[in-house]
Amino acid sequence: MSGRELAVRLGNGVEVLGSREYHFDAETIGPKGTFCISHAHSDHMPKRIVGQSVVCSDITLRCLNNRSKKKQVVQAPPDGVRMLDAGHMAGSRMFQVEVDGREVLYTGDLCTRDRCGNKGARPARTDVLVIESTYGKPRYVFPPSDIIAGLIRDEVEDNFSQGRSVSLYSYPLGKSQDMLRILQEFGPFTDEAVFNATSLVRSDDDLLECQLWKDDEPGDPFIVICSPWLKRTPQEEVLRRKCVKRLAVSGWALDSGYRARMGVHEAFPFSDHADFNDLMAFVKACEPEVVLTHHGFAESLAVEIKARLGIDARPLIRGQRSLLEF
Repeated sequence: MSGRELAVRLGNGVEVLGSREYHFDAETIGPKGTFCISHAHSDHMPKRIVGQSVVCSDITLRCLNNRSKKKQVVQAPPDGVRMLDAGHMAGSRMFQVEVDGREVLYTGDLCTRDRCGNKGARPARTDVLVIESTYGKPRYVFPPSDIIAGLIRDEVEDNFSQGRSVSLYSYPLGKSQDMLRILQEFGPFTDEAVFNATSLVRSDDDLLECQLWKDDEPGDPFIVICSPWLKRTPQEEVLRRKCVKRLAVSGWALDSGYRARMGVHEAFPFSDHADFNDLMAFVKACEPEVVLTHHGFAESLAVEIKARLGIDARPLIRGQRSLLEF
């Protein structure tokens, strides 16, 4: 051992502290240090911006500046930060940095499965792995994405053949774009939240064609992809009056009470996250000396990694600092 210490803690985001200071998915973009944003979901975006630059993808930067209109930021030079595709949603990135001679890989949310035109995250050799644990319990194992996509298409087609319209609840940024790709042949409508999110990630290579569903009712049958929050709007009443078949997509559909909680007829376990087996395989392939778990079932995943892979693993706990001596 060289006796050098590398500190990792949950503070202003995940902080990696040594001779250099990195903050991953920080709540505040400060004036000092390097700030990296993994993707554009709200629980990974900053709530306050003081500094002027961040390391992220073009899509994430576009979403950030659209959300924070008063304070705009620019992309910082990577300056020792290697960005890798996280496979979670458009523009999602993992970050690998070297601090005092040790490699640290921060995943943010990741998905290792190729799905709907998204290339899954690929492992990278590292000394320290900081990995998400959203589905970090053994019971969360998803069916293949292409099979679930086929079931969703079949469900919509079956309802259309009976003249029945369909609403599909999905997170506006990420899974909704996956649903647009899967259901493109049906001429999908979207609610305003999904439409606006889609406009931020659309590109010449991924047109994501859809129509905005306004107050006027489209002709039957139709498919509308909408956010779960549509339930609080008058448009939801329109759907209920028309006896629309209500569907939802989420990894949490594996939980027995999910369909009832969402108030839908059917729920499909389609996710843009790694499942438990994906997480374990990713950890093993990265060959880390230490794994730090966070953002989900962190304690459970750490226990499983240590028991099954024999790798030192521990959850990141806010207020506690992990001192890693090499």
